[in-house]
Amino acid sequence: MARVSFFIDGFNVYHSLKPFDTSKHSFITKYKKYLWLDFYSLSQRFVAKNDQIADVYYFTAMAYWKPDAEARHRILIEALRHRGVKVILGKFKEKDRFCKFCRAQYKEHEEKQTDVNIAVYLLNEAFKNSYDKAILLTNDTDLIPAIK
Repeated sequence: MARVSFFIDGFNVYHSLKPFDTSKHSFITKYKKYLWLDFYSLSQRFVAKNDQIADVYYFTAMAYWKPDAEARHRILIEALRHRGVKVILGKFKEKDRFCKFCRAQYKEHEEKQTDVNIAVYLLNEAFKNSYDKAILLTNDTDLIPAIK
């Protein structure tokens, strides 16, 4: 029997389910019903009959400048915690950007710490022998060195 741990890149999964259609300048809502995934139940579907879930980690950050979105995100986080998911919070950093077309300067928020948190937890839990198999839900190639 193998112990399986899941490491979920929350914003990466979210933005994969809510892609932006640049030609229409709007979000594609085809997968909207999946934005409130029960990641523990999803993890159960990836585990073989003889294996067991060791841990499910959900890595995310709070969009503090969007109060309505932050409130909904907090509800999701509490629901995930209630299901036994361990939530690891990163941060957002405000960055100055410059538009090369209109030459205007504007502020944008960039998620920080998520990739590093995933890599640290992946390696730390391996060091502690907490799992036999690790499954990452991400589309981020920055984690390839940690996986290797």
